[in-house]
Amino acid sequence: MKAKSLIYNARVYTQADNVVVDSIAISKNRIVAVGNRLEHDPDFKSYQKINLKGRTVIPGLVDSHTHFYYWAGALGHVDLDGLDSLEKALSAIKKHASRLGKNDWLVGDGFSPDRLKKRAEFDRYMLDKVTGGRPAFIFSKDQHTVWVNSRALKIGDIDEHTPDPEGGKIDRFDNGAPTGVLRENPAYNPVYSRITPPSKKEMKRLFQKALELAYQKGVTGVHSFDGPEAFEFYSNLAEKNKLGLRINYYAPAKQLPHLIKNKVFYGTGTDLFRIAGIKIFADGSLGSQSALCFNKYVGSKGNYGIETTTRKELTRLVKDAARIGMPCAIHAIGDKAIANVLDVYEKAPKLNFGARYRIEHLQMIRRQDVTRVKRLNVVASMQPSHCPSDIKLARNYWGKRAANAFIFRTLIDRNIDVTFGSDVPIEPLDPIAGIAAAVTRARPGNRDVFYPEQRLTAAEALYRFSVGPAVAAGQPHCRGYLLPGYPADLVVLDRDITRIAAAKILDTRVLATVLDGQIKYCHPSMNMLK
Repeated sequence: MKAKSLIYNARVYTQADNVVVDSIAISKNRIVAVGNRLEHDPDFKSYQKINLKGRTVIPGLVDSHTHFYYWAGALGHVDLDGLDSLEKALSAIKKHASRLGKNDWLVGDGFSPDRLKKRAEFDRYMLDKVTGGRPAFIFSKDQHTVWVNSRALKIGDIDEHTPDPEGGKIDRFDNGAPTGVLRENPAYNPVYSRITPPSKKEMKRLFQKALELAYQKGVTGVHSFDGPEAFEFYSNLAEKNKLGLRINYYAPAKQLPHLIKNKVFYGTGTDLFRIAGIKIFADGSLGSQSALCFNKYVGSKGNYGIETTTRKELTRLVKDAARIGMPCAIHAIGDKAIANVLDVYEKAPKLNFGARYRIEHLQMIRRQDVTRVKRLNVVASMQPSHCPSDIKLARNYWGKRAANAFIFRTLIDRNIDVTFGSDVPIEPLDPIAGIAAAVTRARPGNRDVFYPEQRLTAAEALYRFSVGPAVAAGQPHCRGYLLPGYPADLVVLDRDITRIAAAKILDTRVLATVLDGQIKYCHPSMNMLK
């Protein structure tokens, strides 16, 4: 697009009070006007006119819970997501290993034993046979359990004498030797911390690939829950104005002392890269049966999940973060973990400048705690794509309590601020798929709807992928809307997702993605934008 461009003959969803217009005027990187039939307005006589021929324009989509930096690096890993047998997984691992150097780490993602057609036990010796002596580290789909081989265990100094760390668990054979299955970060970090990261050159290449994939899905911004290495990477690119995405960064709790020492306050950053809060874990996950619950997992022998951070420690971290104005975004999936976080937030310091305390995932919550979420003004940061993906797991592990899982409708009807994301790489970075999941609450083509009374409309779900993330990051005054003064971040769709059958939403194509007034992705059919 030219520096001054006027899009007209479109359906422009401003997201403000359900206002839909047909024109939007852009000057450089800002929206200067929205309205109807602006192509006839003399104020825009000099603007390049772009006739969208009735196509739909929405705000740039923002994913409010990603591990974007990790995902970019993972584009070089072996991907096991969707493989339905142990044999297929081992075959893919062996093929990937054949392309590596003799001493290279083999890293993978997406292994999901609960989703195999035939339930199978897996251990380190199976990996030993297909990895050619290379150390191997395979994340489960939920990234709360890992599968490693014998060499990786040796590198991490984990053997039969290693005790279970606080907040983690080492699975063992009857003789006490580790099986190669490590649950939660405290258990697997001794191995994970030894993995050789990609070179700077390779990481830049993978990050660029990740950006291109994001643009194709209409993503112009993310909330990144990555480690200190991501902070350094983002900062360097932002300083050179080469970041390519609006990123709100939520630092891990281990980074908090550094931020306090250097007086890095909430909101520090640039127009594209900004520090927005601190990420903490209160429990594990549903798939690994480590989400902390009031009642034991169905069929288990007294398993209630794992408290990865105590309430006392959560309280200390929240108070420390508040010293530099930082809100905390606390991972809590099980109902007891959520209750624990709310107990902590009850006594948390008040924050300024729009900063908001958040609960990440909020998958299963007691109905009595919904009132507390509202009263404490906590943002519910949820991932609708987890819902259809986890239907079987929720029913099998939580039983009737699954009625309290993914209660999108209940939360929104209570006027609780809800923001949506994907948790990529756990689920694909694809807001349109997320919208479809919130609307259908079923797997594509499947009639098994998970508690249909909790479904949303497409318009409600779209709002949570545009305005919702802005609210969660304390930026509704400058992000999320298509209004004068806001950045020219917008997406062109081939259809109006608010006016089509729910089953058709997944077929929606992104035709163009514009970030800060610059075209980042353009389908061949959209030559009029160039």
